[in-house]
Amino acid sequence: LPSAALFYLPLKAPMRVRGVLVVDPGDTRLSTIPELRRLLETCATQIAIALERIHFVSVAQDTLLAMQAERMRNSLLSTLSHDLRTPLTSLVGAAEVLASQLAAQCATPCATQATASAASLHAQALIIMRQARRLAHMVDDLLDMARLQSGQVTLRHDWQSVEELVGSALRAVDPAQLAQHPLHIDLPADFPLVRADAVLLERVLVNLLDNALKFTPPGTPLGVRAQVQGAEALLTVWDQGPGLPHGRERAVFEKFTRGEPESSIPGVGLGLAICRVIVEAHGGTIAAANQPMGGAAFSVRLPLQTAPQLEPAGDAEREAETGKSPAAATVDPAAHALEPTAAPPTSPELP
Repeated sequence: LPSAALFYLPLKAPMRVRGVLVVDPGDTRLSTIPELRRLLETCATQIAIALERIHFVSVAQDTLLAMQAERMRNSLLSTLSHDLRTPLTSLVGAAEVLASQLAAQCATPCATQATASAASLHAQALIIMRQARRLAHMVDDLLDMARLQSGQVTLRHDWQSVEELVGSALRAVDPAQLAQHPLHIDLPADFPLVRADAVLLERVLVNLLDNALKFTPPGTPLGVRAQVQGAEALLTVWDQGPGLPHGRERAVFEKFTRGEPESSIPGVGLGLAICRVIVEAHGGTIAAANQPMGGAAFSVRLPLQTAPQLEPAGDAEREAETGKSPAAATVDPAAHALEPTAAPPTSPELP
């Protein structure tokens, strides 16, 4: 300000302005000396650069500490998971054997007091078995997340059939829970093969289906849809449950984050985080959104590549003539097998 008694010089650093340097010259006549003003401007520039360097050093230190803490946590989780896995495996196996033996005792025709006692013990053994399996699943999630983030998992890319991946995922989820929901599968007959790790991509579908089964009330439909959009394969797992809390559509993919923080649904908040890590390792993306008709939809996008020809054209024509390649299918929850239908099932609009 030419008429002011003070000098106001902006501290312009390369990235942004860091502040203002105020100088009292003591004598207003000094403001008319060009050499003095150039000297002050040089000083202001050096001060701004120094402040910016201090800022970036602080940011680098914070980032380094965060990385070290993350590595320590992953190492701890991996160690604990390894140590817990062996006794949990033994516990699950023992509970299954006990439940099987007690079930055989309950099946005896004579209704004695011993049989009634065996029935009560069988119910308790089933509780132990279910809870041990749930705990083992949590430990597996912790171990898998630690492995994925440490780079210990190598992707085994190969051409995969989406229909086979969906079928394997359906067989892997809890059949008792799956039987409580009308299940819709929409897989085009000519859907292209995807190049992916079959085990890991199946894990993504299993986690998404498990998530839908956990938060969707019995009797409400859920399903899987596959589409081709441009150069991407779009796989969507949808449900008609309560949906996602508003504003938390992205947060649900963070580690130890759940849609409802105070939810009574069991889990540690790693299933969706594992899905994101696996999908991104394949060069894809995963997103969640609420549907206009209610419920949530989780969409996985994977890049498509030119797949090799797996069968002669004549075989494909014979399949088309016999009608063995349906455009849509429904799933028998009891058998977990895809069966053709005359018309595609009604499914809600997906984002």
